Order: sequence, then structure tokens, then C-alpha cells
Amino acid sequence: MQTITAHDWKITTAYYAMYFSLYAVLTRIGIRCENHSCTILLMERLLSKYFTPAEAALVEKARGARVDAQYYVSREIPDLFCDELIRAAPRLLVRCGGIIDGMNEKTIGALRERLTEALRGEG
Repeated sequence: MQTITAHDWKITTAYYAMYFSLYAVLTRIGIRCENHSCTILLMERLLSKYFTPAEAALVEKARGARVDAQYYVSREIPDLFCDELIRAAPRLLVRCGGIIDGMNEKTIGALRERLTEALRGEG
């Protein structure tokens, strides 16, 4: 990501680094979620113990910037935001790795139960 010179690819690689980091956390729990918006929603609601609302908002904003950069070439993404993503992506990757390493079966079971309750409308 740091060696890429094209602005749109920097945004894209930063976003996907964050997305797949989150995807790895969900996979550790046993959740397969390939919808990007849903993954971010799970970050906000199911994994709120691990992530701040600001982090979830940044990933959502990065998702929008990635879409704009790849599909709407005429839309400008500010350099400052691109720089913020380049700094944030490695931090989130490391954070997700720590979350995964810190999870045990009890934690995973509790998260699965919380998701099941939410899906039933109980939580």
C-alpha cells in the first residue's frame, strides 16, 4: 500500500486490508459474511467490545471512498483522507490479529449466542 503510487489503488488496498482484517475476526468466531456493509454492521454491533464507533465509521467511510475511487473516477477523494487510511489500515490489521489471538472458546461461544439472540430479535 505504501509503495503504490496511484491514489485510487492506495484507497482500495487500504480498504481491503481493513475489510479482510475484520473478515478474519468474524471467521474466527465462525461467521461467514461476504457483504461488506453487513461486515461493518457486525463490527459496530457484535464486536463493539473490541472496536470503537469511530473505527467502524472510518471503515464505512473507507468503503464509500473505495467505491468512489473504483467506479466514479470523477469523484475526488481528499489526499488527507487517503493518508488517514494508509495510517489506519496497518493499525486495524494488528488490532484484529490481537483480537483473534485473545479469543477463546468461551468468548467465541458468547459472541455466537449474542448474534443468535440478535437474529431472533431478542437482543
